[in-house]
Amino acid sequence: MRGVLRLFAPRSYMDRQRRAGLLFVLPALVYFGLVFLVPLVESVVGSFHRIVPGGESRFVGLRLYQRVFTDSTFWQAVANTVSLLLMSVPVTVTLALAVALGLHRLRSVMARSAWAAMYFLPFSVSLVAAALIWQWMYDPLYGFLNHLLGLAGLPPLPWLQSLELVRPSLAIVNVWVRLGFDTVIFLAALQAIPADYYEAASIDGASARQALLRVTLPLLNPQIVMVTILELIFNFKMFATVYATTQGGPAGASQTVIMLLYDTAFKFFRLGDASVMAVFVFASLLLVTLVQWRLFRREVEY
Repeated sequence: MRGVLRLFAPRSYMDRQRRAGLLFVLPALVYFGLVFLVPLVESVVGSFHRIVPGGESRFVGLRLYQRVFTDSTFWQAVANTVSLLLMSVPVTVTLALAVALGLHRLRSVMARSAWAAMYFLPFSVSLVAAALIWQWMYDPLYGFLNHLLGLAGLPPLPWLQSLELVRPSLAIVNVWVRLGFDTVIFLAALQAIPADYYEAASIDGASARQALLRVTLPLLNPQIVMVTILELIFNFKMFATVYATTQGGPAGASQTVIMLLYDTAFKFFRLGDASVMAVFVFASLLLVTLVQWRLFRREVEY
């Protein structure tokens, strides 16, 4: 209590410093609370209530959870989301790390910056715009990819119209959009590694492969874990790309959890069911993030 009073009526220099720090972070805390915490609490509360005719909210306990978790459409959307995630995240992280290692080897700072900017450019594009670009490239009649296949003497492919190809096609879009962002993170981490470590490894007779496995990758462990978590969250919440290209088709093969949540809330106006899905997404992402952070994050000291 005394500490709180000192924030409003500082008596010393340190009290004034603490108050200044609080005032600096207060707008961010208010924004975070209004934009994230309040909707989260409302979703949790809404998952236990059903809107009855007349607009009245009625408490129904776990009945909505039972209905959603026994719905095959919901689990199909979860399976589609996990499938997209498994196809996108490993490829994105691996390619970004490989590109960052390649750019780090460039001696010219200007060339390195130019290539990094080129890789980062797709990330600066709106997700809807990127999805529309790839939708044109995937067009079965006039698309650029099928044009290349025709030049090679191969038949055109129904990229977004096939039950088997639609999810890999969307995964390619995700990789293209996110590659630059992850590359910049890895490149910054690589540039922060002191050259003394590599000199010591060279003196000890380590090859380039051994230096990569024993020096570079262990020191990049925090960034690898962070990038993987960010990619998991991005791909689990994927909506704009699917909505702009396939709208969940064909036959629900690309419908994700977030898209099903959107349709349930704003097309069918079943807000209670949508709240259950939102709670499921939040709990799943929180659990996966904590497990991954616990298992794969390691402190490395040299």
